[in-house]
Amino acid sequence: MTIYRHFYVKSHAITTPKINLKDLPGSAGRMDVLARCINSAFWLSYGIRKNVIFHTILHGEPNPPVYIRIEGERLRKMAPDERNIAIFIKKALERMREDKEIESTPGVFVCKKSFKELLEENKDKDFYLLTEGGKNIKEVNIGNKPFFFLGDYKDLEEKEKELLYKYKATPISLGKKSYLSSHCITIINWFLDEME
Repeated sequence: MTIYRHFYVKSHAITTPKINLKDLPGSAGRMDVLARCINSAFWLSYGIRKNVIFHTILHGEPNPPVYIRIEGERLRKMAPDERNIAIFIKKALERMREDKEIESTPGVFVCKKSFKELLEENKDKDFYLLTEGGKNIKEVNIGNKPFFFLGDYKDLEEKEKELLYKYKATPISLGKKSYLSSHCITIINWFLDEME
């Protein structure tokens, strides 16, 4: 049985397909950070992790929130560089429908969805909130359906954290140093690899 790893990164990237691929850090609302997180979630030296599902909700202008899910098992033709990943996000925004979820390209799904709806749909998972005051991940018994939550270059809002705690999320940390979001995902993947 495949044990899937879920990652959620709250993104402040823009919600229009008019993305300037030459300026992902600036005019695209730090889409470069989101792209790096997606890279860290999936790519190995010679392939893609099939057991990873990556979730994000874009909160930038003009049409938030936009939910995007990427499934490693179905993912095709996406390359690991930031620009290529941004192209797939752009395609998702171009093809998004207001009334239902669609698969914009193989393994990439897009729709309108709130954070609360995401939590409700995944309440059977084991939620872990990355926070500097959390328990060290080495001291936590990670469940069989792990779902990790973190921000991009900004932390989750307090109301989002409170909602996670209502869904019995465990606060965890990776130690005393503060890492980039993409590095946190790499470390968690490595840690879970070691556990397996």
